[in-house]
Order: sequence, then C-alpha cells, then structure tokens
Amino acid sequence: MLSNLELLDLSSNNLAGRIPDQLGDCMKHRSLKLNNNNFSGTIPLAIGNLVYLQDTFDISQNSLTGEIPSQLGKLVMLQSLNLSHNSFSGHLPSSLTYMTSLSTVDVSYNELDGPVPDSPAFRRAPAEWFAHNNDLCGVVRGLPPCVSLGTPTKDDRSKRHKVVVIAIIASVVFFLLLIIFIAAALRFHKRTKPPVPVDDNHVKEGAFSILNFDGRDVCKDIIEATEDFDAKYCIGSGAYSRVYRAELASGELLAVKKIHLPDTEGTFDEQPFQNEIQTLTQIRHRNIVKLYGFCSSPRHKFLVYEYMEKGSLGSVLRSESAAELDWGMRVNIVKDVARALFYMHHDCVPPIVHRDVTSNNILLDSEFKACVSDFGIARLLNPDSSNWTMLTGTRGYLAPELAYTMKVTTQCDAYSFGVVTLELLIGEYGEILVSILSSSPINDSFVKD
Repeated sequence: MLSNLELLDLSSNNLAGRIPDQLGDCMKHRSLKLNNNNFSGTIPLAIGNLVYLQDTFDISQNSLTGEIPSQLGKLVMLQSLNLSHNSFSGHLPSSLTYMTSLSTVDVSYNELDGPVPDSPAFRRAPAEWFAHNNDLCGVVRGLPPCVSLGTPTKDDRSKRHKVVVIAIIASVVFFLLLIIFIAAALRFHKRTKPPVPVDDNHVKEGAFSILNFDGRDVCKDIIEATEDFDAKYCIGSGAYSRVYRAELASGELLAVKKIHLPDTEGTFDEQPFQNEIQTLTQIRHRNIVKLYGFCSSPRHKFLVYEYMEKGSLGSVLRSESAAELDWGMRVNIVKDVARALFYMHHDCVPPIVHRDVTSNNILLDSEFKACVSDFGIARLLNPDSSNWTMLTGTRGYLAPELAYTMKVTTQCDAYSFGVVTLELLIGEYGEILVSILSSSPINDSFVKD
C-alpha cells in the first residue's frame, strides 16, 4: 500500500523496536526521517534498495547498533545523511564514496573508528560531524591522519612482492587474450554482417526520456495537461523558450520549458537545448534545479524540471511577495546559490561555468530554497583549451573583463553572483542597479539576452 509513498516523516515519536525491512520495498521514497525515536537493532540491508532517495535519510537520536551497512553506498542520489547519536561501531564503509550527491553527512556521537572515506562530501565536511567517536581519522580537516600500524617484516615484504609479480603477469596474459578475442570477434563481425546505414535524425527527433517514467506516455500526458501548451498554463517566458505549469493525472506537478521552434523551415539553434540536457544529466546538487527528462520531436522540443512553487527570484523581488523575504531568508538564498556555484566550479571535473547567473535564473521552492537553473549557455572549462568565447549572457550581469578578454573563467560567474547578491540587499532598487550596469559600453550585437 505504501509502495508509491515519496515522503515519510515519523520523527519525534516514541516508536521502538527494529526498523522494518519492508521499508526497502517503498522504492519511490525521496525523503525518509525516523529520527528522535527509540529504534534499536541494526540498519536493515533493504534500505539500500531505496535508490531514488534524494533529499534526506535521517535516523539520528535512536538506539541503533552494529556496523553501518555497505548497501548505503547504493543511495547515489541522496543529499543529506544523518546517523548521529546512536551506537554504531566499526568502520565507515568505503562504499560511501559512491554517494556523489551528498552535501551533508553527520555520524557524530557513535562508536566508530578507522578511516573516513575519501570523497568530496567528506573532505568538505566539518570535524563536528564526526566528533565523539572512538578513533576516526583521515581526510576531514580536524581529524588526525590515519597511521598504518606495525612495520612489515622482510618475509612479509618478500611475500607481498611475489604476489604483486604474479598479479602483474596474470593481468598481462588476461589482457593479451582479451585483445586477441576482440580482434577475432570484430573480424568475424565484418565478414558476416553487412553495414547498416545510421539515421542521425532518428536519434535527435522523436527521442524522449524521463526519470522513473515511461517517456512516451508522459510526453502525451504533458501535452494533454497543458492543452497543447495553452497560454493560460504559461508561468514565464524568454527569447528562447516559455515555461509551463503541468499537473499530470497522477497529481505530479512539473515545470515544462518549451523551446521556440521556427514557424517555417528556418534554421534552429539546437546547441542551447543540447547543452542543458548534457549539463544537467551529468550533475546533481540540492541547489541546482533537477532535470527529469526531455522531449525532442519535429513538433515539440521541451525540457521537464521539478516544479518550483515561488518561481524566479527576480519575479519575487519585483512583486509584493518581496515583503516575505526577511534578512535571514535573503542570506540563505545567497548561501544556496554560493553552494551551487562552488559545486560547479570545484567539485565537477571539468569545472562548469554557468555564464548566465541572474535573479531570473534562480528559482525558489515553497520554503524559499534557491536552485540555479537555465544551463543553455553553460560551458565546460577544458584545461587543454584556451576557452575563448563570443560574449554571451544577460546585460547588467556580465563581468566587464569578459568584453575585452573574451575568455571564460569561473570569475565570470562570481561577478554575476555579486550582482544578484546586491539585488537581494537593495530590494526594490535592484532593477535600477541592473539598468546602470547594463549601460556599460559593451557592443550589444555580441550579447544574447
């Protein structure tokens, strides 16, 4: 009955006993909170089945024991993990390095020891998240470095040397046999199978992919939900696209960004559409808008995102809703955007430069959590390239040096982030600020709004 449940919060009750294994059958869980209870026993191995768990897994403030199961490493989409204030023992499993989406991980007040997994989430974490354990060590700043115990004897070194030599010889023989097998298979394939022509247009047109859904069905549902993209469902527009609110029959709310196609046989610039798909399918962060899928056909091209209830930060600042933004909320929005940019610039390989950080491209959910959106002109920084570019972005937010150097760097996003921060600080005068910055002597013909 609970197989379709997405959010489960049983925190701060007096629940006791073991955490039920059946929770592992709730495959659509996005958030699971069981903290502040009296649960005992170990973490069920079936929790590793919740591969779509994205937001939070919180079992802190319980009486759980045993080792942390390696199956948690399967939760690659999870952003926040809290196992603090229990009695877990043993090592942190190395499989936690596979949890590439983690932004917070708290294992304090347990009985853990050994090395902390070496991954970006753990390297950035403060020592407080690992405090009050037995003997944790490793990459976290504030923890002692791990020291190997004992010095290997001469016999140990000799045995180890023999094992390494045998492993190398076995590997070489294996790869030689593999190469011979592949060469023979390719030769046989060329003889027996005639070449088949590949239709490139079939790959680009008629393609539809949506996470967790049957793509073709959802494509049809979206067109029906918006009455073939009727204007009454439009919640935003720009030179490149319009955004529509789509409520599916299942109750799922989606934001659909429909790309403008030429009315005639004119040329269509496919690059921004492809850019956004390529970028957002490679990265995942709690402060970057989630791309659920896309549709590409001769009649429609659109991208499907999570729905952000409050809309863009720019529209909020220019409306009566700005009164809801107290100083605490504004500071949190600045922090959210900073976290997203830090992730793109320092945790992604190669680094990603957004190139169009504006208040209109920052979306807010119902709790005013900020997410960076619109990656149509984003650029991967190739260390082996000069990264020269035409001047693109939104006037008023462009870094002045970009007009002269024409070189993309992460500092370009830093300047735009500064302008957005000023907009938040000065409130209703933000439009005046942007208009002043827009009046800089930059040749408009090079700037794409």
